[in-house]
Amino acid sequence: MKTVNHKSLILTCILVILLTSVSPVMAYPPDNAAVLYYRSFLIMKEPGEDLNKMLTDLRKGSIKPNDEIRQHLQQNQSVIELLETASNIPNCDWGRDISEGFDLLLPELSKLRQMAFMLIADAQVLSEKGDYKTALKRCLTVHKMSRHVGDDLLISYLVGVALNTTANERTKEILSGMPGDLETLTLLKNQIFEISNKATTIKAAISKEKEICLQEMRKEKIDTILQALKDEYIDSLIPKDSADRIRKADEEFFRASREYYMGFMTGVQAALDLPYPQSRNRLDELNEKAKKDVAENPAAILTASLSSAVGKISSIEVRNKTFFNANIAAIDIYIIKSKTGRLPDTLPAGLPKDLFSGKDFEYEKTTGGFVLRCQGRDLDKDEIHQYEFKVPK
Repeated sequence: MKTVNHKSLILTCILVILLTSVSPVMAYPPDNAAVLYYRSFLIMKEPGEDLNKMLTDLRKGSIKPNDEIRQHLQQNQSVIELLETASNIPNCDWGRDISEGFDLLLPELSKLRQMAFMLIADAQVLSEKGDYKTALKRCLTVHKMSRHVGDDLLISYLVGVALNTTANERTKEILSGMPGDLETLTLLKNQIFEISNKATTIKAAISKEKEICLQEMRKEKIDTILQALKDEYIDSLIPKDSADRIRKADEEFFRASREYYMGFMTGVQAALDLPYPQSRNRLDELNEKAKKDVAENPAAILTASLSSAVGKISSIEVRNKTFFNANIAAIDIYIIKSKTGRLPDTLPAGLPKDLFSGKDFEYEKTTGGFVLRCQGRDLDKDEIHQYEFKVPK
């Protein structure tokens, strides 16, 4: 999928706002969150290169909030308010025309990431001031925005996961520095649990990706296909000899390619229903088979190229949901601490699980707080994830 330059984005935003504002009396907020998101794109005061680096360093924990960052956030408070309102609107229709296939423009994705990073920066400033409740609200807003990014495309799903990960990381840090506040913790528990249950899914994204790829696998789309295989979201480029074979291919090649791809994706969708790591192993098997088939079956070329990263998708979803579950479990532990004055000696029953293993998190009290550790390995990263939480004295 393509992106679009800033000038084109502004023109698009103006057109959208004009088209959605033809009535002299329009209900507020509108029933489409995209209207408010586009408006926020227009009025946001963009950070310069130096400030943008500061915001990145702040998000990574390399620096603390400074006056320049605080001033930037203050100048954009109206934007933050718009984002809060937009995130609470159930419907968000970006007007994506999926029939455009690989030519579809997605200017909103990079802008939403930028907006989310601004919210996270504001959460950091607020938590430093001791306003933990509002700081956590900013993180919840980013989670809600991730749902609005959507799972109608694989790219949009991955951007949504990135937003969730950023919000989960900041939530964990805020919890680790926040004094016990039973009311705030209970409110956060209920809201983040609801958000996690409504999170976008990889299965929906894969289903739509399958539809688009089948639509694009046609002789008249050769140039579009080859360009898509050089896109920044694809891990590996198609080999030159394979590209030459595709350019010279006849209609039968594309018919056979669609048939092969359909069978491959049916296998992928079935694999996603399996527990992890069975799901990951099956996806790896499908991917390896497609690569091997290329030598004897030209119809496998496009599938092997378009699906080079398919083995990672199971890990991506499980990693995202497991981080949600760790934070939800940690909130319950903090609630017990707030009620009793001490951490529990063992993990309470009935908490969300480590989805890498399907078992409870391992719980370990430390000198400064506690750790929730997965019992299953992330086969993509080849590591056991653990989430360290601190308890303020």
